[in-house]
Amino acid sequence: MRFHFIVNPVAGRGRALSVLDTVTEALRAQGVESTRFVTTQAGDARAHAAELAPDACDRLIVVGGDGTLREVVNGRDGPPPWPIGIMPFGTANLIGRELRMPLNPTSGRIAGRLKAAANWPVDVLRVRARDHEELAMGVVGAGLDAELVKAVSTLRAETSGGGYGRWLRPLWDVFRTFRFPKLRVTVDGRKTYAASACTVQNAHNYGGLFVLSPDAALDSGMLDVFLIRRGTHRDLFRIMAGAFLRRAHKHSDVKIVRGTHVRICADRPVPVQADGDPAGETDIEVELLPKAATLLRA
Repeated sequence: MRFHFIVNPVAGRGRALSVLDTVTEALRAQGVESTRFVTTQAGDARAHAAELAPDACDRLIVVGGDGTLREVVNGRDGPPPWPIGIMPFGTANLIGRELRMPLNPTSGRIAGRLKAAANWPVDVLRVRARDHEELAMGVVGAGLDAELVKAVSTLRAETSGGGYGRWLRPLWDVFRTFRFPKLRVTVDGRKTYAASACTVQNAHNYGGLFVLSPDAALDSGMLDVFLIRRGTHRDLFRIMAGAFLRRAHKHSDVKIVRGTHVRICADRPVPVQADGDPAGETDIEVELLPKAATLLRA
């Protein structure tokens, strides 16, 4: 068996490479050959995945977070030819959680889990905006969550390291001053809903700490469209507190609609996020691509 690792060396506060050395030693002892590619800047993972030959490896492993995984998936014109696993070193680790991988990558179990993981065909999101198109794995959001993602992206560019604790104050400032847009969300071309926030979920987890729709799953064949109908900070705070307790869907101001195609329009340009990275502005369309990638689930 041959593994190929695509590594974001700054992930995990710079621990990714040292942990990978330990993991590859353990894999070698189990008869697994491995190669690696280390990124140096944004876009490297995408470019490398585009050039990697289909027979270069039996399993491709992303060492990093959701953003690095999204680059890899976007590197191919069609479905990736390899099953893709992840050693989760991100902040939210949304897909790592879905794949049941240890969130502490120093665990001695991770080599065994990567080798024993089973192929899992999953759905992928295609996001179309005015000037670009890209794929996402877990979630696409328009409104406040995208503003928060934009703020986090700026903080990451300004300072090394990070995590939820370091970002609490600036994120609170974004939350406090946010002006809610008027969204028009059309699902499967049948009905349009008015909302102040919209999150299109392909994955069960949201942001690492929350659950918005309890029925969302990477292999469900459906998108869970989570709508917040009114735009008040008090209601949103209550909904997010409910999401932490996995009962946000019970809030009276929340509506969840299922479908395979979502169009989000707004009264003004509204930021969009995909898998925790900025992804342009509205208007956008989100389409489900059934079983368009194969992941490795422990």
